[in-house]
Amino acid sequence: MKVFYLKRLEDESGISGTGRVAQGFIFDNGKVALTWLSEHPSVTIYDNIGEVHAIHSHGGKTEVEMLPDYKRAFGELKSFIEEFSLADTCLAKISGETAAGKLITKN
Repeated sequence: MKVFYLKRLEDESGISGTGRVAQGFIFDNGKVALTWLSEHPSVTIYDNIGEVHAIHSHGGKTEVEMLPDYKRAFGELKSFIEEFSLADTCLAKISGETAAGKLITKN
């Protein structure tokens, strides 16, 4: 699930204001739930983020601001670190027959 905000740069109607005016979630199946950060919050379900953008962008006056997916990024970094071998990386750049290569393979 991804989290986003609608960030209004200019308020055409004078009702919702500027800045973050709505919060939304994109589910794994692509469906979107959007709620307004106002006195009268409502929740609307959309088929995809494209519909949200088409309906609420107001010609570029409102942007979809995606929040980073920290959990996924952490998982990718953790996986990289677990699979990383400094020795293999070095030996891919230098010959194992050099003095440095022999020192790396010795340890």
